Amino acid sequence: MDELDRFSLLNDTFKQQKTERVPYALWKHFPEADKTSDGLASAQLDFQYKFNSDIMKISPHGSYCVVDFGGILGGYRPISGSRICDRPPISSLSDWETLEPVDPNDGEFGVQIKAVKLIHQQVENVVPTMMTIFSPFMVASKLDPSLIEHISQDRQLLSSQIRMLSKLINDFAGAVLDAGANGLFLASQHFNVTLQHDDLQDFEFQPMKLLLLHVVKKSDFNVLHLHGDAPYFKLATELPHIHAINWHDQRTIPGLTEARQIFTGGLLGGIDEMDVLREGDEKEIQESIKNVYGEFTERGLIFSPGCVLSQDISDKTLKVVVDTITSLTPY
Repeated sequence: MDELDRFSLLNDTFKQQKTERVPYALWKHFPEADKTSDGLASAQLDFQYKFNSDIMKISPHGSYCVVDFGGILGGYRPISGSRICDRPPISSLSDWETLEPVDPNDGEFGVQIKAVKLIHQQVENVVPTMMTIFSPFMVASKLDPSLIEHISQDRQLLSSQIRMLSKLINDFAGAVLDAGANGLFLASQHFNVTLQHDDLQDFEFQPMKLLLLHVVKKSDFNVLHLHGDAPYFKLATELPHIHAINWHDQRTIPGLTEARQIFTGGLLGGIDEMDVLREGDEKEIQESIKNVYGEFTERGLIFSPGCVLSQDISDKTLKVVVDTITSLTPY
């Protein structure tokens, strides 16, 4: 397939139309390299050239959203490769009272925008790209490890400050799309039982809905990532302008077949990035992918991990994954 056809491949997959081959996307973090725009862009491009994903997910370090608020970063988690925040900006409820807005085009946010620009210069019209954006509530939780407790202490204050964060993330999302990203990879860690119903609606669902409506004219596609066990998958499908959903489908409910009955867009999953890729041999990896595809028997699947690939997964293993997927016959 011609490289330019990847945009058609993606669009057809989202619409559950027949495609010439089965699409896939692989992504990981890039410790140390992701400390700078140039480093992140270079690492992302090297990874793309190696494994030729049909969607290029841009993966900044997991704590980029706390730095401009005063968060102090440390090292990296050994498995995920995500950056650790040693000292979050919020340690008490009173800290929320003094939290001020930051410029989404400057500081650490600006570093990520520049990385998107550098990547766009190299892959424009070659492969669709999506920038990782955290939901406003997920950003708030990274700023404040005791966020849910603080909501119960002063709901009005937290409501006001999460509205401030929503504007920031909306503006940042627009900026990365202006910088060249084709779409967004919108991640949530709280679309599940970690939030009570009213809190889920007020602090997670509604801000995410507003973000998606804010970028509708700029974003070609939006992939929703539901992190954690037993996500509220059906509720997530009520969010507007979601073209595909990614979750830990090989480790929690719903499975791919059940998800297809609920959602008519694209499904990103099918790869068990923890057990099979880290512990299985070549034959087990091949059988796992073939079994997933054989049991699903539906269109609209983009093979991908349920979350970020572990740092200890070798290039040789990922080559087996790619070769197995590209050998599949589309439905």
